[in-house]
Amino acid sequence: MEARLLAIFTRYSEFIREIVPLKEEEGHLKAAIYFRDGTNLRLNESWEDEQLVEYSYYWLTADNRLKMGWDNAPHHRGLENFPHHKRIGSPTQIVASHETTLDAVMQVIVAQAARE
Repeated sequence: MEARLLAIFTRYSEFIREIVPLKEEEGHLKAAIYFRDGTNLRLNESWEDEQLVEYSYYWLTADNRLKMGWDNAPHHRGLENFPHHKRIGSPTQIVASHETTLDAVMQVIVAQAARE
């Protein structure tokens, strides 16, 4: 998992200030990614046989308010891409998500950072 964090940092180093591992054990990774703009991403991934099975990625403002959050917890069955969903700006603004990996989430964050 340490190699995964290094790969993330290397690929997005222009935008990332620091990555802080919070939990690294077999099949599980928790970390906080701090961006140069002051925002941060809290990531939580569970892997089985090199397959991502559970994830949550929460992008927060500098004062830790939700900007956007993605996860695959199976509790919004009516959405088109169940169980993949995201929250936009509020825990109650829930829509289907097609960003189902850390790389896809980072692409959203990087694109928004380029616009701001």
